[in-house]
Amino acid sequence: MDERKIKDAVNSIEMSKAMENRLKTKGFDPNREKSRQTNFKKWGSVASVAGILLLLLINLPFISNYGNSQMATFTITAYAADNTGHELLKEKTTFDLATLDRIGVLTSISGDGDNLIFTNVSLDVSGENIDSIFYEINKGTFIEDVILSKEEVANWDKLVQEKINYLTNAPNSEMFRGIKDIGNTFTVKYSEQQQTKYSLAIPPHNSLEEEIVINVTVTYTDGTSEQQDIVVNQESDSISLVLD
Repeated sequence: MDERKIKDAVNSIEMSKAMENRLKTKGFDPNREKSRQTNFKKWGSVASVAGILLLLLINLPFISNYGNSQMATFTITAYAADNTGHELLKEKTTFDLATLDRIGVLTSISGDGDNLIFTNVSLDVSGENIDSIFYEINKGTFIEDVILSKEEVANWDKLVQEKINYLTNAPNSEMFRGIKDIGNTFTVKYSEQQQTKYSLAIPPHNSLEEEIVINVTVTYTDGTSEQQDIVVNQESDSISLVLD
């Protein structure tokens, strides 16, 4: 018998009815087993697709209303001399340097003050369920404008102790304007931001070896926190702030 006839004979062999009944009695059903395999493959494919979608959602950053990838869910607004708020984005927000009122008789009380440019740019945070905000600047400091009497100015030891390092006054005036050094970090309660307005004092751009970065960390009422960095670029007559 040739090979072709042997193959045809094998393919034509059918399971007898008695053998099929014996296998079904033992719980084996060829049609049912085939259905199980098909269902397993189908649900396995669905599970694989669902797993891929879940990974994509986990790694997908929060997209703001402006189309920028931004993990923080709070808003940072910058204010300058005109008291107009400008929401900070991943595009530059530029402010003219308003330093004319600081030029004139400027005295460093301690004698070792840094060479800084005093701006009137301050920051404010808005969002839901915020308890406090922590600010930190890597180059420069935060400052506060204070008004002092002639008697207060005469007490230089107290001025140094309170870090009021610079003084200026208008001609024929008994009142002095002081610039208080807050430091490179401070924390403020969310509800007290209007009473705590600190401005930026930064080094001149030609003295910098690295960029100026302000870190803003928000702590929520449930104890969780988020943070956002702000890069400060300083030019000859302006500064710009941009979310990193």
